[in-house]
Amino acid sequence: MLLAGCEPPPTDALSGLLSAPVAPTAVFAQARPGTGITLPQDLGSHPAYRLEWWYLTANLHSAAGDAFGVQWTLFRASTRGRNKEFEGEPRPVGWYSDELWLAHAALSQPGQHRFVSRLARGGSGQAGATAQPFAAWIDDWQLAAAARDAQSHEGGQGWTLQAHGDDFAYRLHLLPSLAPVLHGDNGFSAKSVQGGGSMYFSYPGLAVSGDLTVDGVTHEVSGQGWFDREWSSQLLQPDQQGWDWLALHLDDGQRLMLFRVRGETPFYAASLIQADGSAQALAADEFVLAPLGYRDSQRGPVPVRWRVELPGRGIELEVSSWPGDYWNPGRLSYWEGPVQVNGSHQGEGYLEMTGYGD
Repeated sequence: MLLAGCEPPPTDALSGLLSAPVAPTAVFAQARPGTGITLPQDLGSHPAYRLEWWYLTANLHSAAGDAFGVQWTLFRASTRGRNKEFEGEPRPVGWYSDELWLAHAALSQPGQHRFVSRLARGGSGQAGATAQPFAAWIDDWQLAAAARDAQSHEGGQGWTLQAHGDDFAYRLHLLPSLAPVLHGDNGFSAKSVQGGGSMYFSYPGLAVSGDLTVDGVTHEVSGQGWFDREWSSQLLQPDQQGWDWLALHLDDGQRLMLFRVRGETPFYAASLIQADGSAQALAADEFVLAPLGYRDSQRGPVPVRWRVELPGRGIELEVSSWPGDYWNPGRLSYWEGPVQVNGSHQGEGYLEMTGYGD
């Protein structure tokens, strides 16, 4: 922390990157239609962009029937970008790096939420991400290709995830059962009608198994997970306050990703993924995503019950958060918790909400 003291407060910088305009002298790459996504290269970091994350959620169950939710996210942010006078030169390395890394680990149960975070300065080796072999880490937390499959990103032995806090830990094996899905326009996910957005792809089908420990008790668990990969340099417009995002696993094998960005003119987008892995981007007039009920939380009322409909596709859902308050605290504060799906289909998934409260 002392070594990072020459920069603005790190959590402030990360929070501001979600909506603050780019400084006139900074040079960042911009996500655009036509940029395209290439795998496995894009599993690694993108230092030319302002902000990116590696994001995993999982809905898990023990042999005794206990339900758990796991979230692990690694963020990378540039605090300054590149000055125009240095454009074309290699980016600073080592202790000259202007990058910050932040990781969140959470374990949820009905009515309970445990959370811990870690912070690192770039250039020290304490945190980072590589594409081949795939690894994203901070200290001894990591999401990485399993040893026997270190050169593969299409399945095989899959990945391992390990993280821990003071009163919980998990070590999980993740096996992709579906090919990666490129959201939006071949991976460019617009976030407003004015322009701007992110590069965004997911592994929406992960078979998960392993063990987790809560208050000294270890549980063998299994279930399904969702992995998101996203990077951007101008994610939100000045009039936008935050987003509501859902990733859902339905009982017939279909999966749904839906979000709305809240602002003067709300922006909606979604992807429908079939059981065989084929996917279709949905325009705002092809689905309904609307709040049905609110709950008081530490950041004020938040929508925890949602209506999801895809007219003409036989999908009419009510999506409800587990009981409890699932805020990940800190200056970069957001709701991240498991949900249950009922209606035309049964299912489970995760709900993320940002920009509520102060």
